[in-house]
Amino acid sequence: MRPRNVSVVGRDDDHEPLPNEGVVRVETTRSPYEDLGARVAGVLAAAEQAAAQIQTEAEGEAERLRREADEYANDVRAAVEAYAKDQRREAEEQARRTIADADAEARAMREAAQAMAARLEEEARRGTLKLREDTRALEDRRQRALDELREIAATLQDLVRSGATARPGAPEPIANARSVRRSR
Repeated sequence: MRPRNVSVVGRDDDHEPLPNEGVVRVETTRSPYEDLGARVAGVLAAAEQAAAQIQTEAEGEAERLRREADEYANDVRAAVEAYAKDQRREAEEQARRTIADADAEARAMREAAQAMAARLEEEARRGTLKLREDTRALEDRRQRALDELREIAATLQDLVRSGATARPGAPEPIANARSVRRSR
């Protein structure tokens, strides 16, 4: 910066010294552009200061957002784990119910099968008894029929023997055979 209008108050040898004698006074008239560098430097310094403050605030905001994101992630993770735990619990409960239902159904089927087997076994036992009774009855009838046939054969033999000694055409031996048969 250069001073433009300078006036020097100096010393004159023929007069007495003034109280401010020997002091050089410089009067300067400045141009509006002379302070421009200082103003730009001030603006740049203010801008740097503002930028530093903005950066500090941004870093603080970023840290706050990072913490919130971590908290949110933790909340989401906890919610997912809780949901998964609930789903797993429900699935396990459903599996227990399904197994219990299957066990109950199997037990009912087994009991029904056992009841049917017992009923069939009882029917078979009764059928066997009935067959034995029927067999005994048939055996008894057969035996009676054999006995009657033997008696008839014996009677016929008796008749044939007695017919050889009796006269031909005599009705008496046949009547005796019928009376023997009726008595039994």
